[in-house]
Amino acid sequence: MTSRILPILFALAVAAHAEPKGEKVEVRFLAESAPADLGQVLLANADVRSEPFDLPVNNLSQPQTPPSRLFSVWSVAKNVSIATVTLPEEGKSFIALLVPSPKGGYSPIVMRADDPAFKPGDIYFQSLVDKTVLGFVGTSRFTLEPGRGTILRPKGARAEKFYDVGLGVREKDGDRVLAQTRWPEDDQTRFYVFFYMHPETKLIAYRAVDEFVGKPAPAP
Repeated sequence: MTSRILPILFALAVAAHAEPKGEKVEVRFLAESAPADLGQVLLANADVRSEPFDLPVNNLSQPQTPPSRLFSVWSVAKNVSIATVTLPEEGKSFIALLVPSPKGGYSPIVMRADDPAFKPGDIYFQSLVDKTVLGFVGTSRFTLEPGRGTILRPKGARAEKFYDVGLGVREKDGDRVLAQTRWPEDDQTRFYVFFYMHPETKLIAYRAVDEFVGKPAPAP
């Protein structure tokens, strides 16, 4: 009896997250890191599998159409699920950051790419570490508690079209500088900045990925 009930329950869960007829949802992926032998991945639920695609670590993947709002990311070579992703009910375009899990595979962090509050020129900061990170871009400041994310709208660019940037981490004995640099002012690109634990140095580092979106449409 149990062997019959479990597939039924899974099918009901998938159906509950299925796409309304005529609605198209897309997801782009980015992995914090990936083993050299991972190979291609695909998206799957109980009934459907997508075409295989590469899982990038330095840029966003091409948009993928998930079979439903609840699906698995499946390793083609290893024939095993490496992550289970649930998309929010609101929104049609998402970005899934896949973070290695201590239990194996990945834990997903899902961001809504079509969030009207996430505009060209904005920066999405995401903490993947267990310490508070903080910083400024121009005159705009942010503080991130462990595991949290936020959207920052930078202000205070210099006349030369760049922002002064400072990034740091809060330690027990005071704030430690991670970077002091300059970032260009760009009103046609959104940026994703991830704070993570470097696997070799075991120190907190950051990585930035950009996404060209063009200028916002003029108000009617």
